[in-house]
Amino acid sequence: MRDSGKRWTVHDRDGNPIYLTQERWNHIVDEDNHPEMLVYEDHLQLTLKNGRRRQEPLNPRKYRYIHPFDNLPDDVNYIVVIVLFGYDIDEAGRTIPNNYVATAFFKYIWITE
Repeated sequence: MRDSGKRWTVHDRDGNPIYLTQERWNHIVDEDNHPEMLVYEDHLQLTLKNGRRRQEPLNPRKYRYIHPFDNLPDDVNYIVVIVLFGYDIDEAGRTIPNNYVATAFFKYIWITE
């Protein structure tokens, strides 16, 4: 995959590289999707770097990252980021990670103590 459409790449807690493309960012902040995320791109990155990760049971390539924040709008307390994991082959024939953000959104998660 060419780097031309990438906005940025970060590494999660396990060292996996994850990138966000301009196309996916446009999708996330589109007025029909999650426009409230527009000013929270840094929170999205922190969610990937520091958040908890869970594999989706029906799609083993799909991971849900969640991380709490106390400065989100309204009554939400978490950012959720959906990442699809995959691989590409580089010019030398080596397998390289191709893990990208599919979408991101706010969510209220009730915490039991």
